Amino acid sequence: MVRFLLNIIVFVSGAVLMGLEIVGSRVLAPYFGSSIFVWGSLISVVMAALSIGYYWGGWLSAREPSYGRLLTLLLIPGILIFFLPFLYPTLNEWIAGVDFGTRLNPLIASSIYFLPPGIFLGTISPYVIRLAATALSTVGSTAGTLYAISTCGSIFGTLLTAFYLIPLMGVTNIIHSMGITLVCLSLLVVPLLRLRSIAVGRAVTALSIIGSIAIPWPSIVWARLKTLLEKDTFYHRIRVEEDDEARYMYFDRTLQSAMNLKDPTTLRLIYSRYTSLGFTFRPDAKRILIIGLGGGSIPKKLQKEFPSLEIDVVEIDPEVIQIAKNHFNVRESNRLHLHAQDGRLFLTRTANQYDIILLDAYYADAMPFHLATREFFELAQRKLTPNGIVVANLISAVTGPSGKIARAFVKTERRVFPQTYVFAARRAENVSTDTIQNIIVVATKDKQRLEIKEIVKRSIALNKGLFPDPIQDIGVAYYDGPLPDQDVPVLTDDYAPTDNLLHP
Repeated sequence: MVRFLLNIIVFVSGAVLMGLEIVGSRVLAPYFGSSIFVWGSLISVVMAALSIGYYWGGWLSAREPSYGRLLTLLLIPGILIFFLPFLYPTLNEWIAGVDFGTRLNPLIASSIYFLPPGIFLGTISPYVIRLAATALSTVGSTAGTLYAISTCGSIFGTLLTAFYLIPLMGVTNIIHSMGITLVCLSLLVVPLLRLRSIAVGRAVTALSIIGSIAIPWPSIVWARLKTLLEKDTFYHRIRVEEDDEARYMYFDRTLQSAMNLKDPTTLRLIYSRYTSLGFTFRPDAKRILIIGLGGGSIPKKLQKEFPSLEIDVVEIDPEVIQIAKNHFNVRESNRLHLHAQDGRLFLTRTANQYDIILLDAYYADAMPFHLATREFFELAQRKLTPNGIVVANLISAVTGPSGKIARAFVKTERRVFPQTYVFAARRAENVSTDTIQNIIVVATKDKQRLEIKEIVKRSIALNKGLFPDPIQDIGVAYYDGPLPDQDVPVLTDDYAPTDNLLHP
């Protein structure tokens, strides 16, 4: 019976630690993005916690090991983890405000949140080995068995959290549940203690404190926001908010879409009006592919203004599609088709040829690298009609250190397409090209370059609320200066350092 209880303790503690690492990405993403720096910080901190915990657990086990100490080693991380959701929003805001840099920000936050409980959880396996080993000759087999059980628990915790808990429960509830799980796990040690009443008193006191503080807190947090929906999915923490004029969709902290309540088909965000520039190059377009849905502002507008246009929209997150339908008036029809799939995979499998491919799947803090490589653009070219074009919305500067990702993107497209056109969507507001903003890049197969005067002229002739107001802002936004690319690589499937280019 003792061995069985110890096996459960090792299994569950391993599951909680790895589950905490997975959910940690959602703790950090709203403030620091979901780049490779976030995952590198999480993995490094957890590994450091295990290393320290293993050493400390071994040291403790050699000094009068007891079940009472084991109870404490489980109880303390349970309490630390439970209270984490009450602390991390404020600390994340402070770290982001001070801004230690794109690499240090998530590393500091990860260390604060996950290193202390991780160290305690790291002590469990070596400490339990000492309690479970009955003779020197059995230490090796006992250690091997318990570490195998702990590893199985880690696998279980990883899959359970990533596949089911995040989209089902939300980050706060998951973290609270992990904390409570460890506190309850400590109760399994109670039957092994002689001073049972003292242990029970400790556990009950901890639970009562947790319960008394937990009950009123959520009402304080939620009362600050006029939020229609907040949901964790496999890919994002999605939030839908509304004011008197518009409804907004956020992925983590990034605004993805906005819809006017009085006219849901209006293109409210400036960048979306620049993506319509594709139709100045292909006003006769019959079929368009849009990779990235958000709130569906662009396909709704195109559906209204081009009655004969066939529109395929590919969105990797099926929850985004559902939210767009329920909260942003997106309606499928025989001309508008929504596909829950990775954009590159869809493009590989589809037999359709498109006049326009619009890429609207890049973020300020991360870029799906496989949608920005030379191989991807070669694939896109094969799926275009003879005069088809690619339109991409990036968040970057054009020039300067913050423009590396845009320059690498354009350099890569130029390996495949003869002509590229760059528009900085906030230039009309006298924003410098060194400033991070929405950058619209149009790539065409044409050998002859189109003059900006002709682009503006076509936009005026076509204008149906598709373009900026005043429409002459297109000429201001157009960037025809030198675009040096010696400091950036051609992006390939083999080498695409998008995170480093986004955060130089």
